[in-house]
Amino acid sequence: MSHSLVLFTLIVMTLSLILLTIFLYLIVRKRKDYRWKQEVETYKQLYEPILFRHLAYGDEQITPPSSSAQHVAMMELLDHFLRVLANGHVKQRATALAETYFSNYLRQQLYHRRLGRRMNALFYIEDFGLRSLLHELEKMYEQKHVTMMEKRQLLKMFALFRHPHVYEYMKANDESFTQFDYRLILSRMDDKMFAKVVDHFFDWNEKIQYALIDMIGIMQKIAHVSFLRTLLQHEQSEYRIRALKALAEMAFPLETEQLDVHLRSQIWQERLMALRLCARVRKEELIEQIKELIKDPMFSVRSQAAEALLRMPNGLAMLEQIAQTSDDRYARDMALEWLERGRQYD
Repeated sequence: MSHSLVLFTLIVMTLSLILLTIFLYLIVRKRKDYRWKQEVETYKQLYEPILFRHLAYGDEQITPPSSSAQHVAMMELLDHFLRVLANGHVKQRATALAETYFSNYLRQQLYHRRLGRRMNALFYIEDFGLRSLLHELEKMYEQKHVTMMEKRQLLKMFALFRHPHVYEYMKANDESFTQFDYRLILSRMDDKMFAKVVDHFFDWNEKIQYALIDMIGIMQKIAHVSFLRTLLQHEQSEYRIRALKALAEMAFPLETEQLDVHLRSQIWQERLMALRLCARVRKEELIEQIKELIKDPMFSVRSQAAEALLRMPNGLAMLEQIAQTSDDRYARDMALEWLERGRQYD
């Protein structure tokens, strides 16, 4: 019995000692982090007016940073000024300064054991436009242990820096990449790179294809309207739906006959996107067809049809007539709902 009590006491004391050690470590770590942040803030206050004058006017010499805290303080300030002083000359001076003072520091950070440090280095390299580190970025991408978070950021940077192999990298990706990831990559491409992706549309996987169609609309790529019009003839409905959505984003005035085909589609998503385009371009020739679609079995189609009518000349009057005389209860309800919205913003 006494032996068990002694053993229990030893276990309790050992656990208590471990917890105390962890507690003391956390206190020391917190105080160390606090002192570090204070040091960085002190340097930021020192560098802020000097760095501002250098970026804005180019007439101030910058003392090279000599410590990690000084590097971090200057980089945070530089990143801040780049966002606030949106100017071509500022960008050039910032990139030149970063190339001179931060390249070696950021190169070392790319190999840090902590993911957060590596990601911060990647963000700074992108913001500062440090193309001189492209070789290091390639090596990092091809490492076996590179994380998916790092691969996503690296691909965005390859697109921004016009890397010649960005297409091969995109094709080699696994299923963990989402359409949103590809949207971010495509958004960083210049017109020439983007056009090349469009030219090889059917070589890509579906995620890239759908992201590409979406980005044509989001980025208002008018030069690729003819490509979207080609997709409207495709047998795959998802291509047609997304092409209509992209055209609606750009408010492109598609021909009445072409729109009418999609308004009569058996696929409700296609009818929905055709109506969205009608709402943007106000096709009065299709009013009667739109009035029929306010009776559609799908709620979202009825709602979009009501919005399209509201945007037409005399839209409120047409909705009032439907609300009062339609033989379809759902059409009357939808017309009343959009009448209320229309009067609020009239």
